[in-house]
Amino acid sequence: MSSPKYAGVYIENLAEKVYIFNRLIYMNHASTSPRKSERVKDALTGLFTQDGILSAGRNFEGLEDGAVMLRARKALMKLFGFSSATNVILTGGVTISLNMILGGLLKPGDHALATHVEHNAVSRPLALLQKRGIIDVDFLPCGQDGSFDPRSIGKYIRPNTRLFIMTHASNVLGTILPAEECFTEAKRFGLFTVLDAAQTAGLLPLEMNKNIDVLAFTGHKGLGGLPGSGGFVLGRDAAAAIDPWITGGTGSASQSLEQPDFLPDKYESGTANIPGILSLAVAVEELLERGLSPIREQTKNLTRRFLDGIRGIPNLVVHGPGDAERSVAIVPVSSPGWDNALLAGRLFDEYGIITRCGLHCSPLAHQSAGTFPEGSLRFSFGYETTEGEIDAAVRALENLVGRAAGRRGGIQAGN
Repeated sequence: MSSPKYAGVYIENLAEKVYIFNRLIYMNHASTSPRKSERVKDALTGLFTQDGILSAGRNFEGLEDGAVMLRARKALMKLFGFSSATNVILTGGVTISLNMILGGLLKPGDHALATHVEHNAVSRPLALLQKRGIIDVDFLPCGQDGSFDPRSIGKYIRPNTRLFIMTHASNVLGTILPAEECFTEAKRFGLFTVLDAAQTAGLLPLEMNKNIDVLAFTGHKGLGGLPGSGGFVLGRDAAAAIDPWITGGTGSASQSLEQPDFLPDKYESGTANIPGILSLAVAVEELLERGLSPIREQTKNLTRRFLDGIRGIPNLVVHGPGDAERSVAIVPVSSPGWDNALLAGRLFDEYGIITRCGLHCSPLAHQSAGTFPEGSLRFSFGYETTEGEIDAAVRALENLVGRAAGRRGGIQAGN
């Protein structure tokens, strides 16, 4: 039996596997950011070596749980342009945050609105509430490129419509949706508004304002923290509208069997993920020092370079906007005659390129794009992606798809 194959090389031992992995070209940043900064690594090393995990509640040079969490709240408060650290709720990630928000907000008889490019972290909780007969939901149509018209919100308003929730950018197509205009329109009808910023936090400027009731984020993508970190920011009046969805020990008001009604304890029960929260605090502090503009410009340039490189490849179809200005650093492609999983496998085996194929946990977006049920092959870039890696990915697609299309007399690519 042969050894596993990585980046076109058969490996015999773990050390060699690690070496090969470090040489891989990672283009799945929309899923998670793979490498953490040296500052984050140093902070986590300090946490573990000073026994900060095993002795929760004790203070080890500022590593006591409450101090770590307050540090994260303050950094996130600044990043999202808010003035109250207690309104920053820390959870295990954006999926649990969205479930907490939707489960705690929507009541029997309510009607909810969302877009047709939502991630399953939004669409499945809404669908489950509808299946249980608690709410009705409409997923508003989007263009084939993922675009959304804010004016369409008014067409779906009912007397019992309570919520409009939307992603800031599609994790499938990369399309940046006009959140500001959408929420201005939603507020005209008195709707509660929730923004899923999983793909944009740490990349695009985000500022809590009077039209955003809740902003949900995850820590392990653009923010640069560990998996299992994230949370949501509550607007001034949002806490009164959302009941606790998870209850339990908070270390406060322990004499009562009822969940505390003050922030952040109202939504934070159980033992916190201190390593994840510390990684998030340190990573966001770095982001604030660096600023978002250089990150956005770098990822736009990388996306533009990739799009320019693949446009002439025969038989390769680019989905989504195909425009770096209108999207985050996500480019989904497909090729007639190619199975997306097979193409992803060939890119990995022969060129060491990690991508993501399939439906990307967002079947509605693929329905809008016309790529359902096959899905697409998604390339997504990060701040650390290099131009050399972009060029290598372009050459790999030319070799696999372009030459095969030439031999078959393939068709020209299109958007």
